[in-house]
Amino acid sequence: MALKRHRLCQRRKALGHSQERLADILGVERSTVVRWENAETDPQPWHRSRIASALGVTLEQLDEMLVDVSVAAHRGQIMGDETRSPASCAARSDLLSDLRAFLTSYLTPTGRPARSLVEVRRSVGRVHSHYQRASYTSAARLLPDVLSQSTELASRAVGTPRRGAFRLLAAAYVAAAKLAAKVGDGESALLAADRASTAARLADDQALTAVAAYQAACGLMRLPGRTADAEQIIRTSIDRLALTGRNANPDLLSARGALLLLAALMTAARGNQKEAAHLLTQAEGLATALGADRNRLWTGFGPTNVMIHAVSAAVQAGNANQALELGARLDTSRLPPVLIGRRAQVHVDLAAAALMSSGDRSFSVLHLLEAERIAAETVYANLQARALLLDLLAKERRVATPGLRPLAGRAGLLA
Repeated sequence: MALKRHRLCQRRKALGHSQERLADILGVERSTVVRWENAETDPQPWHRSRIASALGVTLEQLDEMLVDVSVAAHRGQIMGDETRSPASCAARSDLLSDLRAFLTSYLTPTGRPARSLVEVRRSVGRVHSHYQRASYTSAARLLPDVLSQSTELASRAVGTPRRGAFRLLAAAYVAAAKLAAKVGDGESALLAADRASTAARLADDQALTAVAAYQAACGLMRLPGRTADAEQIIRTSIDRLALTGRNANPDLLSARGALLLLAALMTAARGNQKEAAHLLTQAEGLATALGADRNRLWTGFGPTNVMIHAVSAAVQAGNANQALELGARLDTSRLPPVLIGRRAQVHVDLAAAALMSSGDRSFSVLHLLEAERIAAETVYANLQARALLLDLLAKERRVATPGLRPLAGRAGLLA
């Protein structure tokens, strides 16, 4: 039975390296690279930092690639028609298995060593960083333990530290909701967002409560027939934040701005471009008041993110030419460095726009390849990217899009 480290192999191919070329970069024989990719041997510790550098990944991401070993499948077969449903466009079915197990275990074990507020804050920040860097596998691996740590801290906290403990619990569940929504699991996203909202209310943190509402709406949007419910949550949350009179607070500015951007996408999807433009203008005003591209409460909100959402809104409205025009003027280098996933998302939207504009599959594939170059797991875990790849495969012209099948293979869409 032949084994393969598919993700390690796929990352090399995504960068355009042959096995010979990677071997030259690392100063080893090609046969050594072959054995690594076939899971016959493991790289020595002194090789790993050089491999990670050559592949443009962190050491932790490289470790994930090395332990991800599977049976080598027959090449070139597109997965069956059942994969065209939204749920089946999601990433590996086991990516969220540990998170789902945690979310459905209501009687959590007790008696584990308690972590300090500082330690838990560091763990929560780390999982959010993994998510925003599009290291979705690493985020999924860490989340159950981070949620357990946060739950234990909140259950033991008394007095003044109690509010901080529940803020961290809310933030941990927000990260869980983000990841579940990203890969298309609406039920898990909604459950995690609801728990985030409860914890945020116990912490009396209005901005975090609004961010939890945002994530609840994202979860509902992944469920059939729940789009109107999602929009109601967003509209209500925007109105309530508007009534506080405290919008000079950077967290509240960012939370309300994020809600406005999601409302703009929903409105654009309904075909109301005028109202979507009005919502984007409101968000732009808040971004100007914020003063720069920030990442308060892990929202990534700021002037550049408003423009990114303008591209997405144009795609949602079916206005491909406007999306491509905005994309040509967009400078994502202004975003905080951690927002790698958001940079990649721009190219996923532009891939959709290119396909809508002229049916140009080659430009669409090029944008998806660029998204993958920026963030290795983009087409592996991004629901929109995977659905777009399936659409491209259905209309495939191998001469015009030579990079499509290798990309779809790296995304796990070829059996």
